[in-house]
Amino acid sequence: MKQLLPLLACLSLTSCMTNYKMTTFYVKNNTDKTINFKASVEKLSSGGSFIMTLPFTVLPKDSVLARKVQLRKDASPTAWFTQFILFPVDSVKLNDPNDANNWIKSADAKGNQIYIFNVAR
Repeated sequence: MKQLLPLLACLSLTSCMTNYKMTTFYVKNNTDKTINFKASVEKLSSGGSFIMTLPFTVLPKDSVLARKVQLRKDASPTAWFTQFILFPVDSVKLNDPNDANNWIKSADAKGNQIYIFNVAR
């Protein structure tokens, strides 16, 4: 009986993790101008949770990895950033990163989720 309890606990944790997939978020700059933005995420530590904000620069016709984390496979991409701010650029119409429809969902060869946000319309 003592050996059965750890086995059941392990199986229980494994079954809970099947609802989570590695998810990668890319921000793609499809313009000829440099784009700057900052993104905030909630992080957990031994002292509790805190908000971490990082600045990003995306060169023209390039992309950056904004976040890679194991998340629920049914969550909305806009829920994974607590704040996402694009800095305005002259003559560039920016997409809204807070609109889930602006995140294009796909999968890699292993079936992990990938979201790509194109900064401009």
